[in-house]
Amino acid sequence: MIVRVGKTAFDVDMIVFDKDGTLIDLNAAWAPAARIWIETSAGGDPTTMNALEVELGVDDDGQLLDGGSLASEAVGQITARTRAVLLSNGVDESAAEQRMKAAQAGIDQMTIDVRPLGPVRMIMERLAHAGLILTIASSDNASQIHADLVELGIESVISAVAAGDGPWPPKPHPAGIIALADQFEVDPHRLLMVGDSLTDVAAARNAGAAGVVGVARADGTCAIAPMVDAVVQSIGELIVAV
Repeated sequence: MIVRVGKTAFDVDMIVFDKDGTLIDLNAAWAPAARIWIETSAGGDPTTMNALEVELGVDDDGQLLDGGSLASEAVGQITARTRAVLLSNGVDESAAEQRMKAAQAGIDQMTIDVRPLGPVRMIMERLAHAGLILTIASSDNASQIHADLVELGIESVISAVAAGDGPWPPKPHPAGIIALADQFEVDPHRLLMVGDSLTDVAAARNAGAAGVVGVARADGTCAIAPMVDAVVQSIGELIVAV
């Protein structure tokens, strides 16, 4: 099936979508959680907070940076980075674990702002109706992915999910994407990756995907533009050729 993005065409059977920054607004969803995680883990200490912001990829305005840990890595990786910063700033291991547990508890009590990037439900239903297999490869845990898909109203058109807490290494490792392809007996060369981060690009290229489409930020910038085959402002620019 031919999927066109501007003047670029891909002959594919499956599309693998990233979630945060691709289908939903990354910072609307996770910047408040990042603040809770950093402040609680640091115990309010300004020096430790600053070190965590640098390590995890948060700017001076509290926004998640493109390619940063919080924007692209799985929970286990973020936790490991946080633990290392706390220990290097004089926090003993027991206190570090207690702080991170408290931080996670605070996040668990939050209501995540799932803000779609455009008419996501309509677009995904159109792509599924055309016969494409739609899947998700995200660094989030499976439970959070499912909750977000329900909130977006697209859980019924998503055929499978590769989550950050799945039985394979998280992106940029290609195993999750390959597992999605194998599940539907799709050659990885006949899948298209749509995402917004370097981990999406690396995972797709290493899996042998037909192509990678980068999703730009609201201001039109796309940090991964030099590494992808096409750039879109939203997934609405994915057109199935009739």
